Amino acid sequence: MASPPFFKKNVPKASSVMLRACVGLGRDLVASRWSLLLLFTIAALFAHLDKDMPIGQLIGWFIVCGLGLIPLSRMIAEMVEELADRLGDRIGGLVSVALGNLVELVVSFTALASGLYHLVVVSIAGAVITNCLLVLGISTCVGARKQPTIEIHPYSTGLQDQQLLASTMFLAIPTIFILNNKAGLSDGANQFDSFASYSLIVSVIVIIFYLLSFLYQTGTARNLYMRAKSEEVLPAAGEKKPLASIIIMLLIVSAILVGISDHLVESLQLIVDGAHLNPLFVGIFLLPLFGCFSEALISIKAANSNRMDLAMASTVESSVQLLLFVMPLLVICGAPMGRYLHLGIPGTSLFCLGATVLAVHWIIENRKLSWYEGSLLLTLYTVIGAGTFFLGS
Repeated sequence: MASPPFFKKNVPKASSVMLRACVGLGRDLVASRWSLLLLFTIAALFAHLDKDMPIGQLIGWFIVCGLGLIPLSRMIAEMVEELADRLGDRIGGLVSVALGNLVELVVSFTALASGLYHLVVVSIAGAVITNCLLVLGISTCVGARKQPTIEIHPYSTGLQDQQLLASTMFLAIPTIFILNNKAGLSDGANQFDSFASYSLIVSVIVIIFYLLSFLYQTGTARNLYMRAKSEEVLPAAGEKKPLASIIIMLLIVSAILVGISDHLVESLQLIVDGAHLNPLFVGIFLLPLFGCFSEALISIKAANSNRMDLAMASTVESSVQLLLFVMPLLVICGAPMGRYLHLGIPGTSLFCLGATVLAVHWIIENRKLSWYEGSLLLTLYTVIGAGTFFLGS
C-alpha cells in the first residue's frame, strides 16, 4: 500500500536527518583554530614510507603523523565532552577513557605485529607516566590556581588509586620472574614458551579483575559513585547535538585515527632500525606526547571548568585501563599472530612507573588537590624525561 502524499512530504527520512546532523557536527569540529593542522592529517593519511629514505625524511614523516593526530584528538575531546554533558561525568569519563586510549592501543598493536616487543611495553608505561604526571599535573595546577584545594570524589578516586597500585603489582610480579629467570627472557618471543603461557593465564585473570570493577561500580556500590544533585556541575547551555550523530562521527574520526597511527608506528620502526634511536626515550617520553593529547585536552578543559572528577577519569582511570586491560589484551591478541608478548616491564621503566604511582597515591590520599601537588607531578615528570634522554639505554 502506497504511503499518503502528505506523509512523504512532511516526514523526512531518518537517514537524511542523521546525515545533515553528522555534516553539521563535522563542520563545527573542523571550524576552529586547529583547522590548519588538518593539513598534517591529510598528508599523514597518504604517507608513503620506505626503508631506503634518509633518516631526516623519516623523522619528518614521524612528526607529520604525530601532528596529524592532534586535530583528531581534539575532535574526540570535543565529542567526549558533549557525551559527558549528556551522560554525566562518570559515564562520560569512562567513554573518554575508552576513546582516549585508542591511539595507544593501535600503536601498541601495530608494534606488536612488527615484533617490537620492547616498544610495546615501554610505550604503555610511558603513556601511564605522561597521563599521571604531565597531564594530571597541568590539570591540577589549572584547577587549583585560584583556591587552596580542590575536593575530589572520595570513592571514585579511592578506587582509581587502588586499581593503579594493584596494576603495578600485577606487572611487577611477572617482571621479577623475568629478571630471575636464568634463560634471560626478553619482553616477548616468536615462539610459545613457559613464560608465554604464564603471561596468557595472568592476562585473562587481570582482565576479569578489571571488568569486575565495572560490576562493582554500577551494581553493588552504585550509590557510592554517584554525586548528589547539589554537587553536580551543570553542562553549558546551548543546542544539543543528536546522540547518534556524535557516535557516528566518533567512529569516523577513530577510523582515520587508526590509519594515521599505523603510519606513525611504521615511520618510528624505520627510525629505530636506521638511527638506533634510544627506545626508552621514544617509549616513555616521545610517543606518549602524541598519544595522550586527547586525554590532555579533556582533562585540562574539565579542570578549568571545576570538573576534576572528569579530569581524574581522563588521566588516572585511563592509566588503569592501559595496565589492566590494554596490555593484557595485547598479550591475548598476540598469541594467534605468533607474537607472544611477555606480561612484564623492563627494570628502569618499572621503577619510573612505580615512582609515578606512589606520587599519585600521595597527592590524592586525602581526596584533595592543590597546585603545589600538581607541581610535584610536573617536577617528577621532568626528572624522568631528562633521565631517559641523557642516561636511557
